Amino acid sequence: MIFVLFLLTLLSHSTSNASVLDFCVADLSSPQTPSGYPCKSSVTIKDFVFSNFNEGNTSNFFKFSVTPAFVNQFPAVNGLGISAARLDLDIGGVLPMHSHR
Repeated sequence: MIFVLFLLTLLSHSTSNASVLDFCVADLSSPQTPSGYPCKSSVTIKDFVFSNFNEGNTSNFFKFSVTPAFVNQFPAVNGLGISAARLDLDIGGVLPMHSHR
């Protein structure tokens, strides 16, 4: 236990400015760059909660709905190279041919 506290204290008092950011919540009011959006200056717990994965409307021709959680909907995934989406596929629904680059 003492060893863990020692390590945490050592890490918290590190003088290196070359550390990598653990997260970079997107500042959506700034322009997007090739590496993503710039980081917000202050973040809250609400930046890390995404609660919009509700059931989608599948009453269209293909009988499916996609709910994205990309950086524009969920700014906490900025710069991580990940995203998420919810796909609702109704009975008899089909996904059109597509690709992901």
